[in-house]
Amino acid sequence: MKTWVRNGLVYDGTGAPPKKEDLLIENGVIREVGTVHAEAERVIDAESKCVTPGFIDIHRHCDLAAIGEKFGTIELSQGITTTVSGSCGLTPFPSRDETRQALYDFLEPCLGRGDPRLKLEKFSDYRNCLENTARPLNIGGLVGTDSVKIYLKGFSSAPYTKEELDEGCAVISESMDDGALGISMGIMYVPECYSTREDLVCLAEAAAKKGGVLTCHIRGEGNSLVESVEEILDISMRSGIPLNISHFKAVGPKVWGSGLARAIEKIEDARSRGGKVNVDFYPYTGGATTLLSLVPPEFLEDGLDKALISLRSEQGRDRLRRTLQKEYEGWDNLVPALGWGRVIITSVTKPENLKYSGMTVAEITRKFGFKDEVEFVSELLADEDGKAGIVIMSMTQEDVDTVARLDYSMVISDSLYCETQSPHPRLYGSFPKILRDYVCERKILTPEQAIAKMTGMPARKLGLRGRGVIAPGACADINIFRLENVRDNARFGDSKHLSTGMDYVLVNGEIAYQDGKRTEANAGAVLLHE
Repeated sequence: MKTWVRNGLVYDGTGAPPKKEDLLIENGVIREVGTVHAEAERVIDAESKCVTPGFIDIHRHCDLAAIGEKFGTIELSQGITTTVSGSCGLTPFPSRDETRQALYDFLEPCLGRGDPRLKLEKFSDYRNCLENTARPLNIGGLVGTDSVKIYLKGFSSAPYTKEELDEGCAVISESMDDGALGISMGIMYVPECYSTREDLVCLAEAAAKKGGVLTCHIRGEGNSLVESVEEILDISMRSGIPLNISHFKAVGPKVWGSGLARAIEKIEDARSRGGKVNVDFYPYTGGATTLLSLVPPEFLEDGLDKALISLRSEQGRDRLRRTLQKEYEGWDNLVPALGWGRVIITSVTKPENLKYSGMTVAEITRKFGFKDEVEFVSELLADEDGKAGIVIMSMTQEDVDTVARLDYSMVISDSLYCETQSPHPRLYGSFPKILRDYVCERKILTPEQAIAKMTGMPARKLGLRGRGVIAPGACADINIFRLENVRDNARFGDSKHLSTGMDYVLVNGEIAYQDGKRTEANAGAVLLHE
């Protein structure tokens, strides 16, 4: 089938200024760009509208959602035609019978509930699930090295043995052969926070040998931001793997402004020496993660199960109070840096705990008469088996704008897919917010800069051939919209609202979303490493 898109203002995804051009699309591929004279079964008049590549979200925790039945509407309403799962070291594979349930429980606040009957033993099992699921958009996947460590060692704080490290490298190598785009690390999360730099270099080398990329949630984004950036830059340079620093930001007053500037200096020095380094960001000043991520690794070193049991006793809660008052080398203790008044409970699994959703830990402590915030946090973590999600209002707008302006930064959402009545608004609105807020209203970016950060740049970074650009021979993932009409409608505390303004969203040449409604098309592809 041929589709003729006429008279549009074409942003090609490279950052070049737009041109008024036509597109001719046939069999999912862009055949012509420019002045087109053709007969086509479908003609779309794009007069006074932007025509862009489909947006690419390379950091979306949709691993399990993408193999479910409800995936696609939230994404397509934002113009997202391609996404990559497996960020922050957190993937539902590899897994084995002995640790699968513990892995799924650990992942639930980010990925949503995993069915233990779904035996994703390796990447190829996940790939098979994707290939046998209706796909409204394109999806590729990374392998999480935190999950690799859980696969090999559970939640132990003990170092890798040589045999375990060799097996971990073999898992990564096999995953790359089976089509994984690369690896992700989540060095702030247990048990990966216990890994040595040498271990991480070794794992990165395994992916580098196969031509993969590394994305990383660094060890610390607060007081240890600069040191954490230095660490991952060193891992990248020594292993030879291209690096993308995930959701690059400065968390807490001590590093706002000056700390971020020092971290940027480190990155730009590495780039000047040939390092293939990028960063990404989401356009909000609050981030979402798990409540468990605020618990110091020292408290968890005897294992997650034992730690959660101990929180039911006053002795265990006193120990948590003491650990939360310390500063740690190589791990950021965000509680003293930010305070409980910036930590909002957003997801729980038990109905009796829903009353806490949308409130800060400080507010809950006062309203419900807890002795202190630690008593509440201990009770909630123990009752929820650690499966509670949070939003932390941890950044300044000035810092986010600084990252947005970097010529090597890309846009992501970092969306979580846990069950919640109060998700972070980035799930519903990240990409339209860039266009509304950062382009139209505050003019932090030009339209062509913003579109490149959402299309061509992420496609190049992850090796998504034929994606992210408008050019003859490219895949026909296309958005058509009036720039002034695009709106993100999700806000903190009132976030379950679809974005609006996309007139057409095409995935591989098929109309997947039109005038605020999803179509029945499922033309998405599984994107594999080549």
